[in-house]
Formats: sequence, structure tokens, C-alpha cells
Amino acid sequence: MSKESSDQSEQYKNFYQAWEKTMTEAMDIWKSNPLFNEEVQEGADKGAQYKKFYETWEKSSSEIMEKWVNSPLFAANIGKAVDRSSELKKYFDEAVEKTLKNMRFPTKSDIDRLHTSINNLEEKINDITDKIEDLNQPKKTSKK
Repeated sequence: MSKESSDQSEQYKNFYQAWEKTMTEAMDIWKSNPLFNEEVQEGADKGAQYKKFYETWEKSSSEIMEKWVNSPLFAANIGKAVDRSSELKKYFDEAVEKTLKNMRFPTKSDIDRLHTSINNLEEKINDITDKIEDLNQPKKTSKK
């Protein structure tokens, strides 16, 4: 086994152990809380109990996630995921384009070409309109 895959295995193992610890702590708090037991105490502040549970869970989870996000393994895997998602998007776009063509629907490239043609026509119309306006304006004669 290469050193890199050994490091990755160790990172995943550490992440899993930390996650398991977080979930165990959360469940312990959940079980020990009278709010979640059948015997809810009269007058117990349910909002405070939920808040305590949430704060404990958030603290332990955020510590684990921060370690994970800052690990080199995470950065490497995110880079790979971005590359793969770019490839997937390209493949998906091509598949949609072919499907639309086979169904005789306009594709994105068809619409883009049409948009370019319309823009070119608008430019030509504007140029012709400007020339017509220039021709319709009376010429100023210079007095000598």
C-alpha cells in the first residue's frame, strides 16, 4: 500500500472516529435529558434543554468538521470532485444537446446562433436608420 493511500485511510479513520464520538455524545445528552424521556418534569424549560443539546452538538460537530476541512486529504478530494463535476457537466450538456437535436427541438447552440444573428441584424438596422436620418436632415449651406 502506498504512503498516500495509507495517509488517506488514516484520515478517514480519524474522521469516522471523531464523527462517532460526536454522535455518541449527542445521543448521551439526548437520553439523559428529561425533556426526551417519557417522564417529562413539570415546569421544565424545554427551550433551554433544546438549546443546550444543540449547542453541545454544534460545538463537537464544528470541531470535527474544521479538522476535516483543513486536512490535506479534504483539499485533494475537493479538487478531484470539482474536476469530475466539470467532466460530468460537459458530458451531460452533450447528451442534452444530442437528445434535443433528435427530438427536433432547438438546442442551446441553435439559440445562441439565432441570438447572434438577431444582434447582427439589429446593428445593421441601426446603421441604416442612422444613414437615413443623415440623408433626411437638410444640408447646411455655408454663406460666403
